[in-house]
Amino acid sequence: MKKWFYIPLLLLALLSQTACGGHGEEPIIPEQPETPAQPSDGDDNDDEPDKPTPGGNGKYLVLYCSRTSNTGRVAQQIRTTLDCDMLEVEPETPYDNDYNSMLSRAQTELAAIRQGNYPPIKTSIENFDAYDIVFVGYPIWHGSVATPMQTFLHEHAEKLAGKRIALFATSGRSGISASGGGGERTRALCPEAEFTETLHLTSSTLPKMADRIAAWLEQLNLNHDKNDDNMKTNTLSLTVGDKTFTATLAENSSVEALKKRLAQGPLTVRRSDYGDMEKVGPLGFSLPRNDVSITTAPGDLILYQGNSLVIYYDANSWSFTRLGKVDGVTTREQMLDLLGGAGDITLTLSLQKE
Repeated sequence: MKKWFYIPLLLLALLSQTACGGHGEEPIIPEQPETPAQPSDGDDNDDEPDKPTPGGNGKYLVLYCSRTSNTGRVAQQIRTTLDCDMLEVEPETPYDNDYNSMLSRAQTELAAIRQGNYPPIKTSIENFDAYDIVFVGYPIWHGSVATPMQTFLHEHAEKLAGKRIALFATSGRSGISASGGGGERTRALCPEAEFTETLHLTSSTLPKMADRIAAWLEQLNLNHDKNDDNMKTNTLSLTVGDKTFTATLAENSSVEALKKRLAQGPLTVRRSDYGDMEKVGPLGFSLPRNDVSITTAPGDLILYQGNSLVIYYDANSWSFTRLGKVDGVTTREQMLDLLGGAGDITLTLSLQKE
């Protein structure tokens, strides 16, 4: 019995020696978690001023905010017409695509602004020294200036002191006066700025955008000297794809009105084939009519019904207004070659400097 009693004691002793590492083995150390990556010490450029997309004319800047792209389309048209700089004012957090969610957020932000708390944006400009006029565009939200633009004007009020500001706004129905376009809200945000004539486009007038913008810019009298020089030319430059060719303009009030429009900047339009004799499409604005009975020839530039530009590559007889004739073209094949053959085209018109 005593022998059986000692056996468990011997086993216990052996186990104790093993557990104490009698063989000199290194104890197993659990894996340590990786050291978290430390924040980069690199420069943070988020606070650096934004640089507008440059145009050929550095005298004007188009600033805009746009959620549904309506105001953006107007801004782009102004930029194309003036060939000037442009910059989009963006909120720090993008707006939800859901319309009701966006309206709810806009209401909350407008209420916060009334308490002096402006929603953050991620757009800033170092200065406006180079610009004669700053165009400021925004949608009208709940009868007021869209909140990102309010923040921008609030934060840049000192830099905009003494600058001419031309406002343009888009809305479903609300008038621009409700948004401060007549002076209330925007003047309160930039009290030291000078405000010019304003432009307001609603959902019903947006399709006439090109006409309305051209008339508005004419009121502002921006490029008076430059326009006078451009108006002296009698040569029209036409570009289709990688081909550019010229046309000699006629002398009538229709051409003078077209030259006045093109003096503000190039015009890009779409043309489509019709009747296997012409490429035709709307201008986007109206010109005076000087219609007479004409039999066209390849290369003729024709005004149809006062608002459509036609380039003929074959004969047709009708009552038209002649705008000009493509230089050096006498045959259908020559004209079609310049136009890229059959099919729709994108055509850019500009006045050729003498």
